[in-house]
Amino acid sequence: MCTVAGEILNPVTVLRRGKISELDKILKQENRFWGFAYVKPKTEKKVWQNLQSKGIISYLPLVPKARLHHSTKIVTQMPLLASYVFLCLDDEERRELKRTEKEIVQIELLREERQEEEFIKELNILTKCEELAKSSPVVVNPDIVAGDDVLIISGPLKGLQTKVLHRDANTDGIVINLPLFNTHIECSLPAGELKKIT
Repeated sequence: MCTVAGEILNPVTVLRRGKISELDKILKQENRFWGFAYVKPKTEKKVWQNLQSKGIISYLPLVPKARLHHSTKIVTQMPLLASYVFLCLDDEERRELKRTEKEIVQIELLREERQEEEFIKELNILTKCEELAKSSPVVVNPDIVAGDDVLIISGPLKGLQTKVLHRDANTDGIVINLPLFNTHIECSLPAGELKKIT
């Protein structure tokens, strides 16, 4: 989720120093490196809003989470990956954030070109997971049991190769595993969107 001047934007909208540019993807930024800020628990939104107010390119993937309050269903947006905010900085911005943002525990930037390319690729998959979460559950699960290799042949995750975890008894879908950022994201897809790789 990205916000500028109070306006909520599509997750694939990338901020470039206050200028909004609608893109299909998160891209490499000149003279900056993509990376992540590891933040104190439950401070992701606060840190992300502070980054936005400073004009820093950042991304916080959010998914809807429902809860009951006095028999009323309340849906809030929760971070998909707890304690992580993704950002694109130069070294001066990194030093300034480490000095001023007390909620940030660590900032890691990927300076090696291949690592950053892979990181950006995973960020773009995260934007698709965030979009998918609007229509079907997306769950982060650190303990994964490997199954069949599959290729996703349609839908927002088309072209990805992944593992099947199990059948979703509630929806008759197939739950797949997306390993991203040293964690695993599970989502349920219709069987028709998958092709087994032999």
